[in-house]
Amino acid sequence: MKAFLMRWLPASVIVYAARKTEKLTPKEIEAQAKYKDTLGFRKRNTDKPVVVAMVGLVGSGKSAVAQYLAELIGATVVCGDDIRIELRKNELGYDKARLIGENIAASIIGQGRNVVLDSDFVDRNKRESIRQIVKKSKPAFRGIIPVGQLVFVRTICDINVMFQRIRENDAGEFFGPAKTKSTALDSGKDLKLREMWRRTPQHYDWENDGGGRWIQKMMNFVTFAPVDTASADWRTQVESIAVSIIYENKTGS
Repeated sequence: MKAFLMRWLPASVIVYAARKTEKLTPKEIEAQAKYKDTLGFRKRNTDKPVVVAMVGLVGSGKSAVAQYLAELIGATVVCGDDIRIELRKNELGYDKARLIGENIAASIIGQGRNVVLDSDFVDRNKRESIRQIVKKSKPAFRGIIPVGQLVFVRTICDINVMFQRIRENDAGEFFGPAKTKSTALDSGKDLKLREMWRRTPQHYDWENDGGGRWIQKMMNFVTFAPVDTASADWRTQVESIAVSIIYENKTGS
């Protein structure tokens, strides 16, 4: 019955009910504060505060795009994996990572700043949750600084290139030390590949024609034109998005 309700109830209802019961423990609050203290805050280059939520698979270049876009629009990057690293340091589970990210995002918006959320917002409930956060945000001096906007930026990449990146690059601080039964020296890469494999059906459909291939799913929510990080001009693509965000964000436009 629960699975049925989760599938058919509006996302707004599911998220509202979940948020009413979600609470951080004292240790989780401490981990949240420690992570927030590591963040650097940039002066925003937009008239109104902006929240950018990333959409993309592991290995698709989300973090690189998030960091570059944040530089261009003047934003703080809140990274889901970095939050999980802090939780792990404090011997805590990851189930409150999303809530911590949202709390920090709300705090940053409340200061009238921009934020880029480096996590995968392909899940409808996750998108609805951040929508509610932005809608309820009350920046300081609200009469002077208008309430911000939420935009989604998607990263795409050839599947084989994503596999190559995971094989050839360092597993990173989050996946590297993660526990696994694999005896490989770089077992963190196995976990990263597993996470990519787990989430691939949310981003791609399998097509059997011509021996089979993965094709990008059409998202049922609005995003900017996808950034193809396998392309040599991916930075130019990000710059185009930044210009659009800054222009569309101008007060009165």
